[in-house]
Amino acid sequence: MALGKPFVVAARLSAALVLLGAAIVLCADLPARAAPEAIVRRSGADPSILTINVIDGDTLLNTANGVRYRLENIEAAPDGDQSACASERAEGARATAAAEQLVARTRTLIVTPTGRYDGAGLPLVFVSLDGRDLGELLMAQGAARPARERAEPWCDASGALLL
Repeated sequence: MALGKPFVVAARLSAALVLLGAAIVLCADLPARAAPEAIVRRSGADPSILTINVIDGDTLLNTANGVRYRLENIEAAPDGDQSACASERAEGARATAAAEQLVARTRTLIVTPTGRYDGAGLPLVFVSLDGRDLGELLMAQGAARPARERAEPWCDASGALLL
């Protein structure tokens, strides 16, 4: 028995509505792209001023709200226990020191969320220091490399640094 044309149209319309509803439910969990957060650093000990601390070469902490951020556009070598070799540890310490120096000298720091998160759940952001991108500044100093789709080693088998 053949189904009538109105029945087929109604079935297709119902299927389309179910798919649309599923898409809305799935997209409702995605974070919206947040507006940039301006953090003004001034001299003095005003506790109302938001501050940013450098965790490592590509990770920052907003001490006002406890949120850690990962820079979107760079990858810095890890320092400390996460390092695979002494060269990597030294490179990570250099990246951390460079980021600390740049952040300490800035007057205006703007954090712009991308709406994405790294593998550890940290928000990926762009950070502007007095109008200049922190990631670009670190790469220009040789303290970081461009972010890659998948993690690549910093050391070869002999412990020499790979760049």
